[in-house]
Amino acid sequence: MDSFLFNLIIHPIQQILETCYLIFFDGTRSAGISIISLSFVVTLLCLPLYATAEAWQEKERLLQKKLSGRIKKIKKTFHGDEQFFMLNEYYRQNNYHPLMALRSSFGLLIQIPFFIAAYTFISHIKGLHGVSFLFIKDLAKPDALIPITGNFSLNVLPVAMTIINCISGAVYSYSHDSIREKIQIYLSAAIFLLLLYNSPAGLVLYWTMNNLLSLVKNIYYKMKNPLKALYITMFALAVAGIAAAIFILPDDEIEIRIFLVLVCVAIIISPRILFWLNKILTNHFTNLDTTPPHHARLWIFLLSGLILATLTGLAVPSILMESEPQNFCYVEKYTSPFVFLKISFAHGLGFFVFWTGCIYALFGPKIKKFIACILAFFAPYALINSFFFPGNYGPMEPNLDFMQALDFSVPITQLLLNFFLLIVVVAAVCFFIAKNNRLFFYFFGILLSGLIFISASNIIKINSAYKNMEPPNSAKELDPIFHLSKTGKNVLVFMQDKLAAQIIDESFEESPGLAAEFEGFVYYPNAVSFAPMTMLGTPGIFGGYSYTPYESNLRTEKTIQQKHNEAILSMPVTFTRRGWSACVSDMPYENFYEEPVTDMYKDYPEVQREWTNTVYTQHWFENHGMTKSTFYSDGIKHNFIMVGIFKAMPPILRHPVYYDIWWDVNRSKDQFDRFIDSYSVLEYLPMLFDGSNQKSSFIMIDNMATHDTAMLQYPEYKPVKNPKPVSGDNELSGNPQFQVQVASLRRYGDFFEYLRENNLYDNTRIIIVSDHGAGIAAKRFPDNNDSNGNAIGISKERLTSALLVKDFDSRIKNPDGVHLFTDMTFMTNADTPALATKDIFENEKNPFTGLQYKVDDKDKFMKLAFPEAESTRNRAHTRYDIENDQWVSVTDDIYDSNNWKKIYPFGE
Repeated sequence: MDSFLFNLIIHPIQQILETCYLIFFDGTRSAGISIISLSFVVTLLCLPLYATAEAWQEKERLLQKKLSGRIKKIKKTFHGDEQFFMLNEYYRQNNYHPLMALRSSFGLLIQIPFFIAAYTFISHIKGLHGVSFLFIKDLAKPDALIPITGNFSLNVLPVAMTIINCISGAVYSYSHDSIREKIQIYLSAAIFLLLLYNSPAGLVLYWTMNNLLSLVKNIYYKMKNPLKALYITMFALAVAGIAAAIFILPDDEIEIRIFLVLVCVAIIISPRILFWLNKILTNHFTNLDTTPPHHARLWIFLLSGLILATLTGLAVPSILMESEPQNFCYVEKYTSPFVFLKISFAHGLGFFVFWTGCIYALFGPKIKKFIACILAFFAPYALINSFFFPGNYGPMEPNLDFMQALDFSVPITQLLLNFFLLIVVVAAVCFFIAKNNRLFFYFFGILLSGLIFISASNIIKINSAYKNMEPPNSAKELDPIFHLSKTGKNVLVFMQDKLAAQIIDESFEESPGLAAEFEGFVYYPNAVSFAPMTMLGTPGIFGGYSYTPYESNLRTEKTIQQKHNEAILSMPVTFTRRGWSACVSDMPYENFYEEPVTDMYKDYPEVQREWTNTVYTQHWFENHGMTKSTFYSDGIKHNFIMVGIFKAMPPILRHPVYYDIWWDVNRSKDQFDRFIDSYSVLEYLPMLFDGSNQKSSFIMIDNMATHDTAMLQYPEYKPVKNPKPVSGDNELSGNPQFQVQVASLRRYGDFFEYLRENNLYDNTRIIIVSDHGAGIAAKRFPDNNDSNGNAIGISKERLTSALLVKDFDSRIKNPDGVHLFTDMTFMTNADTPALATKDIFENEKNPFTGLQYKVDDKDKFMKLAFPEAESTRNRAHTRYDIENDQWVSVTDDIYDSNNWKKIYPFGE
């Protein structure tokens, strides 16, 4: 839901529920146990709220009892306006207002947002479908435990939930005289029965457990010393949790073990710590107890909460959005990026202002002071963490998941500095508050104003980029946009992202007849890329050896952005200058995502630019009777606040925040829709091409169908939403990378059949090349060691490049009829421009560097890099950030470990 109120009030609770559920699910692998545990934790967390609600209700009962006698007399003696004025006067004398009667309903009202959050979350847990628990056959459906007749069954869980609810209400109201209160209890039980009767069993199980725990809670309230009994129970449960973490959880769940132990220890010691902290703050900040006590306290709370909400929900998200605005514009059904900022800001306000404010308002002066001071400590510390300890975590996916495995190790110097600054912040805040110095309010006001200024500045830049973008089209008709020549020559270069060279043979073995469709192709398995990522692996493909990472870093007179653009333009410019037509499509990192990205083509109007990725997605889904999901927008809406909280935390605590099971809370990591964005293009290639060009034609297309893995329907390797389990002896068949690779190569086969049928195959040179490999097991590589037997620091599979080439009039076939003809010549993906121009233009040179595309001595260029991924925010840099120990060299046979060695080209 995109409602501001929903995101302000409900989503924070829902996010906490999601996180707790997945903590338990990661430890137990049982959806039923996780739901029961979630109910217990929510009840435990809400105990202070219920205790306060009970205190308010008891106060209302006593006051009503005190006033009831005189009220009856007034109502008996007076009538009409006279009765109204007499009652108002009596209420005024007793400092009472009839609206205060709502306090008796607070226990019910407080359940409503938790009910909505639980209903929204549990009703949409994908992992519940078809999952049984105890006597429940399917947690995603009503329990239907007692069949009655035909299709009608009795749902037992909602009835049991209602019975427990009524018993709990009877225990709670046993000593109360209010008939209205008892009616309210039983009426609410009936309402919940109606609302939940046909709900998924998982949700009813959660609410049944809630009612059972409520019954236990009400029994505690009837004890002489409920707090003592409650603490003993909590202590016993925490000890049991520690024992479970140590002796029951699997050995490989070390992170969740540590987390569970820490939570249980916190439960044991938290009451004493909170008592100690509250005592210190109460004794220290006596000025907050002066008359009127709430003014300073309230301002401290509001300013601190607003700083945290603005930082996590607006400033940090806007900084991220401004750096790569194209990831947040025109996302699925959303056109504007600002809907995501609105939602993340609502989340921030919900966490740090609304719900914290509700808790603040419920309690007395001491707890209010405690909450205000804790927020006052954390607000400036969060700013320090966000801006002075940002960390280097690399680029993010469009759904706000990090692209690479993160290193959360913190140097001891940084750790000590961070702790020292925490002490400084706490000491400074204590000094300002204790002295009641107005500088505190000025300083916090300046911090809040600064965050608002940063956010506003970013929003202006985002809006400017958004206005410069060309709205993507969703094609309804499949009209040709790529034009080949039947009379001249054609050169097609397909950059197939992450096409894994080491499983090319297996891909063809899995597809009888595919080798015949690839007639004339030569497969070069002995080929490498210069980096294991697109940003560094593609420039060499497009621009040749001038744009390998090492060569590019030597030329510091231009920015990375300029050099990347030159690489993409190299072959199109080369061909257009010789009278050919040239078209490029879906080029990676165009203009390094600086809008408008088409600026890089403005000096080359003869180069045609097309965009196909995502254009045919909706058309594909409609044609195949499927519905497109909201994978990306859901991820953005969920994770923006997570990014803000992640940055606000000290570096040493960021790993628990990012732990991927709840960073991607209940969001499937299956990238089916993203796969279809690219796969649909491959499927529709025969309809996107024609032979109408009067000139010879050069066309260069980037496709990511082999990058975005998805499980497909075996053995057809057909994209479906819920594929059946893979059967068979081939271990690769169930590997998503292998599946999308087989599916993609089959679509290329269909396209080549179209070319043959339209007399466009023989006069066309086709190159399929990948920017890097994939970390998938390869029979060819015995290990990942160098010539000295030491690990090189990266899997060699990721540094390979798939390279398949069909020349003009080529009819080469492999004698076995199953595989492609294989050539073991040592190659790199930077040979692509030389292969494209071979025998068409003599000794052609790169138009920007003057270096020949074809190089005779490849050994001197063999400097392969494997750094961490960088964001396009580095566009103004002149060099890629590659450490000295992140280089490796290989020559001749790449499958011989003796030919690999680590090198230090920049000084060591």
